[in-house]
Amino acid sequence: MNIRKEIRTLSPSEKLAFTNALLKLREGEAGATQYDRYVHWHHAVMKPTVHPYEPQDPDYRNGAHLGPAFLPWHREMLLQLESELQAIDSNITLPYWDWTLDAADPEKSPVWSADLMGGNGAANDGFNVQIGPFAYRYGGWPVPAYPQDGLSGPGLKRQFSTLVNSLPTATDLKMAMNEGLYDEPNYNASPFNRGFRNRLEGWITQKGDPQVTTPGSQLHNRVHLWIGGNMLAMTSPEDPVFFLHHCFIDKIWADWQAQMMLDKPAQAPHYCPMEGGPAGHNYDDVIKPWTRRIRDVMDISTLGYTYEPATPLTKRPFKSPFMA
Repeated sequence: MNIRKEIRTLSPSEKLAFTNALLKLREGEAGATQYDRYVHWHHAVMKPTVHPYEPQDPDYRNGAHLGPAFLPWHREMLLQLESELQAIDSNITLPYWDWTLDAADPEKSPVWSADLMGGNGAANDGFNVQIGPFAYRYGGWPVPAYPQDGLSGPGLKRQFSTLVNSLPTATDLKMAMNEGLYDEPNYNASPFNRGFRNRLEGWITQKGDPQVTTPGSQLHNRVHLWIGGNMLAMTSPEDPVFFLHHCFIDKIWADWQAQMMLDKPAQAPHYCPMEGGPAGHNYDDVIKPWTRRIRDVMDISTLGYTYEPATPLTKRPFKSPFMA
């Protein structure tokens, strides 16, 4: 059984093995490395997955976002990466970053240390990351420019606290954990569409719920926006912190699933729609571009991994797609 750990519990040798394996996947020219497939998959999935009567727009719903498949699609993507990293070093498991532990002072999070993800970008260097194994000047992490997204010049870019000034808190997360349903029609990103998936993805804002205390995008979306730089666009896997962030999102889902099995066992599998929903989002639909179906990734124990607890979870200009 693979045990995924929170970044604070990683040993120096575990950090080194993880970052070295990522660098190994990225050997070669920008746009043509083994790792680049993850960037392509995440970007290519931006096609509408809608009913004929819905807006024919990927910003309404696509194969991996703004709908029920958000969590299973990213779970499968994490499994794909973890498998490739383990082909390099069988002892590696994906770590997760519990950003609620850093909400009080996000820039001082250990995730930004020189032996892990590196830090913020420098304004006098096009917001390129300056330290750590993924800094552009060290040459091991080739990231192309994305001028269409306001990211001119090559290199991994971050711009902390520009679009939102805080990370989600444990209180924010508790609102998602208290949701009793996975999703509800119309299975979209409306701030009025209640359910665990839409809440965790970050679309339920103050506009749809007066209990939300922080203005702007929430939870998953808010983390993308706070980091900025390459994390703003649909090519966001260019920043390897993407996977540490989504690993925590996956842990939250696993925790919620475990809680639902205690609270509402008769309602298992705690997913909807089972059928009749938008293509790619139904329980028996294939998670494209891979071969597993949504039903196949519902139970992490059958997928061979578990999570080590960090702390208990309580019961143009370019416009980012993560912006409310």
